[in-house]
Amino acid sequence: MTTVDVNDLETAMTLTDAGTGAEAWVCRDTGAVLIRSDEVGEPAGPVPADVDDGDRYVPVPSARDLHLGQALVFDFVRAEIPSEYDAVREIFRRPGAYGRYSRLLDGLGLRDRWHQYRDERTRAALNAWCDDNGFTLAGLPA
Repeated sequence: MTTVDVNDLETAMTLTDAGTGAEAWVCRDTGAVLIRSDEVGEPAGPVPADVDDGDRYVPVPSARDLHLGQALVFDFVRAEIPSEYDAVREIFRRPGAYGRYSRLLDGLGLRDRWHQYRDERTRAALNAWCDDNGFTLAGLPA
């Protein structure tokens, strides 16, 4: 199996989710993560012209594709602070929700626990995505 670096894959997913128009792929042959972005340049050099060839390159999934957006927030709330579920649901009904959610977590002293939960779930989802696509994810903590 081809190896993909977890940090490179996380970075690519973050960039593609940032709304900047960035695109990213993983090369099936090398495991290299390729990024096309006007905002940050192309760290691994120019993206090959045949990047749309699904036999050679796999598009990097978005957080939404991996159910890591609001669904993850609500999973955390149900598991860690179920008494705040209705308040968080209300927070996410209006724009600027993540800022208000962060302030709520700060007030409850749970920001670090949220980050740990989010990071663990993100890496687990990326690991599963790699398995599904014939890659091995490298760089995961032991």
